[in-house]
Amino acid sequence: MDDPHVVLDLAADADDEAIRRRYLELVRQFAPEHHPEKFAAIRAAYERLRDRNARVRYRLLEAGRKETIESIVEEITCRSSRRRVSLKTLLSILPKP
Repeated sequence: MDDPHVVLDLAADADDEAIRRRYLELVRQFAPEHHPEKFAAIRAAYERLRDRNARVRYRLLEAGRKETIESIVEEITCRSSRRRVSLKTLLSILPKP
């Protein structure tokens, strides 16, 4: 699986709106009727990055990066209105086994 940031040609720190805009640009450019493989790759990349929870899941489970839980909690807290993230909130982001 290709890195979704590369497929969508986005910076790693792109926000929800930038990801959405880029996805819509690429969908218009690579219509599924004419470019089915490219469209499938774009759609799969967007699904991995579409919102903060999806990005955290991607980073934890699919990317295989050696990031600590602290850095992920820090990212969630910096982008949310609350100062602390509970363990329950963090666990709710992860898919159920």
